[in-house]
Amino acid sequence: MLKRLLKSDAGLWVAGVLAGLIVRAVSATTRWEWVADPESLALLRGKDQIIGAFWHNRLMLILVTWPKPKPMAMVMSEHGDSRLLGIAVRDYITRPIWGSTRRNPTAALKGMLRALNDGMSVAITPDGPRGPRMRCRPGLVEAAKQSGAPILPAAWSVTRRRVLRSWDRFIVAWPFGRGVVVLGPPIRVPPDADDAALEASRLAVEAALNAVAAEADRLTGHAPIEPAPERAEKR
Repeated sequence: MLKRLLKSDAGLWVAGVLAGLIVRAVSATTRWEWVADPESLALLRGKDQIIGAFWHNRLMLILVTWPKPKPMAMVMSEHGDSRLLGIAVRDYITRPIWGSTRRNPTAALKGMLRALNDGMSVAITPDGPRGPRMRCRPGLVEAAKQSGAPILPAAWSVTRRRVLRSWDRFIVAWPFGRGVVVLGPPIRVPPDADDAALEASRLAVEAALNAVAAEADRLTGHAPIEPAPERAEKR
């Protein structure tokens, strides 16, 4: 019944609104601490465009990491969970970018570059919408190369949570806990980067995202969520 409900526009809208209320309630009742690289924090709070990167399993409270006045375009697939998220966080997203780093990478890349050119920053889950878990796809670094925008790796975790057995090990946060946001140093991709340099940048982003995620988990008393085996990666 729930699946049928979410397939209708009205049902999806209701579910998205309810999800948004839950996200706001959990965010507001969590005691947050920031562990942030100073340069990245200045970029995040400043006016320059950035590319905020985070893993798909941390979608629920990722807006805790984003200053609301900063215009944000977010890469979203046509998959149901992305559409639901778009409704839940509609007050934060200036522009949705419909595309996928896996299924429709060209549309996603063009949308990111257009948004950055229009003065917005971009948020993306480079392992979404279907993985492999915590493995970065190349569209993110290509956008950074062409735009010159720095990539900011971000993660959050909370003491009170449940990790689902989904492909991404999605984190469901409960209210009234303690939370931490970890923001790593910015990663810049040279405008003249060749294929080898782009691959090195992709691996650097992947390692940085896994590092901030592991640190956030440890600081909230959890064992780090492990990425999918590298052999599962198909590019």
